[in-house]
Amino acid sequence: MLVREKDNRINMLLILISLMLFTFQLLPDVVAADDHKRRESYDKRYEIRNGRFDHDNHNTRRVKKDDEGNETTGQTAAWLLVAANLTIAFSILMNQFQKKHLMRFHYVLNPVALCIAFFHFLLSSCRSSPLPEWGLILLTVMVFLGLIVKFKLSPKGMRKSVYRLHTGLATFSIMIIFLVVGHLIVD
Repeated sequence: MLVREKDNRINMLLILISLMLFTFQLLPDVVAADDHKRRESYDKRYEIRNGRFDHDNHNTRRVKKDDEGNETTGQTAAWLLVAANLTIAFSILMNQFQKKHLMRFHYVLNPVALCIAFFHFLLSSCRSSPLPEWGLILLTVMVFLGLIVKFKLSPKGMRKSVYRLHTGLATFSIMIIFLVVGHLIVD
């Protein structure tokens, strides 16, 4: 039974990694927020910006043309999350090496990715889908659960539940789906 469960986890992890690599690597135009580089008539966000932001009123938020801070922070956060959690994929394949050498990257890169993702959220100008925000909330929960697991901040009776929630493939999958699908809708 344990072998079958481990095989299922490995298969699901390989599917998720393939999905991330396909989305981030093979279809960079889907992930990159480069709509501002095209003609405005093809820019979906052009209509949203004109409808939601009053450029004559100085009290509302202004959208800067050719603002690449949003794209840069989004790409940086995405690749840091991939790098930080790729160590977990290695843990399934070769457990001892990962725990001894690679977990320090997981501990550092995920909180850094969360900070950059938060700045990305602050810099983004399109709010047509709530899915990226839900993904950011799930990312925040996952990072804080990881800190709770790492520093054993939860009561002893809750540690196993907190660990399972943090390491659960379902929580991670939902977070990735929210982020990827939400950004596909926005772009």
